[in-house]
Amino acid sequence: MHDQTDIRLDQLEDWLEIFFDDANFTLSKASDDASFRRYFRIERSNLSFIAMDAPPEKENSKLFVEIAELLRDNNIHAPKIIDKDLEQGFLLIEDLGNTTFLQALDNKTDLNLYKLAIDELVKIQQIDVATYPLNQYNHDLLNTELELLIDWYLPKDINQNSFANLRSLFDQLIQNSLSSPQVFVHRDYHCRNLMVTHEKITVIDFQDAVIGSNTYDLASLLKDAYFELSPFEIKTLLEYYYQQANVQTPFEEFEKQFDLMGLQRHLKILGIFKRLSLRDGKHQYLDDIPLVKKYALQMADKYPEFKFLEDIL
Repeated sequence: MHDQTDIRLDQLEDWLEIFFDDANFTLSKASDDASFRRYFRIERSNLSFIAMDAPPEKENSKLFVEIAELLRDNNIHAPKIIDKDLEQGFLLIEDLGNTTFLQALDNKTDLNLYKLAIDELVKIQQIDVATYPLNQYNHDLLNTELELLIDWYLPKDINQNSFANLRSLFDQLIQNSLSSPQVFVHRDYHCRNLMVTHEKITVIDFQDAVIGSNTYDLASLLKDAYFELSPFEIKTLLEYYYQQANVQTPFEEFEKQFDLMGLQRHLKILGIFKRLSLRDGKHQYLDDIPLVKKYALQMADKYPEFKFLEDIL
């Protein structure tokens, strides 16, 4: 089943035996993550659960549990936590099935499915973040993320002029993020982190949530690194969100905020995907770089002030 050196898996099985009072269950790999978390499907007499293995020195499971409860308290469909051992970093959670949003799309664009995800996002953004101490997506965090582009993606010998342009672009992107309405931000709201169960959208992988721009999760969803919508579809869904969320900014201005937020995210992701390969040996993310780069270059094409990105990227 697994090699002898997988100590965490042995510990997880011991923990489950205590919870179930016996060893009558089967365990299979459910999925891996770009982080240090692993998920296993546990089956036991016609019931199935998901066990999460999150090494405590690397992942904050306490936050996962708290945010799951916050979402559920606000009528958002997030997995139920059945049992937890935060010291060991094990969680037993509701099994939401196998159908991710990406699989439900089945290589075809389904605008109704996207509208469901937007409806859920509008609900998420109505959570009263004042009563819950999430971290702020502040200047330092935004800047640190953008630096990933320089540290991991761009060649080391980038010229001073490009560098200066990049710095002023970073400032503009950070200002754009901080000057828009600040709401609950999932931070990875895309087709692999949403599940579709009985025509309902369920939210997973929310443990990195922060308070940030209202366009952040929207940009993750509509300009997804793993699934491409046409510019017309993006605009249609952007208008749908604009109405559902009752945005007060004029639409053209809102669209630019959304575009800049997307650009901020894509520049960061270029750095992250390259780092996943170079540092962590997870090379599969390199296949997703061309689409992310395409999004960034579309912005260089759309806004004259970002034209310089064409040479840099």
